[in-house]
Amino acid sequence: MSLVEACRPAPAGPLVGVSDRPAGGSTTTAARDAGLRDGAGSLPSDYRATFTKVNKVRFVSSGHAAGRWDVDVWANEAAQKALASRAREAPVGAVVVQEHYEKSSGLAGPVMVMEKRAQGYAPEHGDWRWAIVGSQGQLVRDGVVDSCAGCHDDAPMDGLFPIVE
Repeated sequence: MSLVEACRPAPAGPLVGVSDRPAGGSTTTAARDAGLRDGAGSLPSDYRATFTKVNKVRFVSSGHAAGRWDVDVWANEAAQKALASRAREAPVGAVVVQEHYEKSSGLAGPVMVMEKRAQGYAPEHGDWRWAIVGSQGQLVRDGVVDSCAGCHDDAPMDGLFPIVE
């Protein structure tokens, strides 16, 4: 089971995990750069150096675009402890990063981030912030993302799904 395997259908709006790579391989550049792939911005650009990869091998993300992506999951220390202990509540500051790769080609897809914020940020959604970063580092969505909350509100571990390989 992946972080998102237990998702229910997302509310109307943009699909979760849809590639920003149109036919021909070019990418959209309309959104500002969030920096996860190139080191700029406020999201954890150094996550590969400072977080722990929590899966041993890439696995299919069943909840993001119905299994289109293979993923790697990275977690900071707070999120790693919450995932390992299957905590009922993740601590403020827990951050999980899920890198997506096209199953068919292995090309990098979106990077999706969850960050547990202070009480009151989004109480109806467990105070989680989500960010979706396109394959070229452009910010696609940031904040309380309804399509993310639609699944993660039902997760068994305060917005998180266990990683079982």
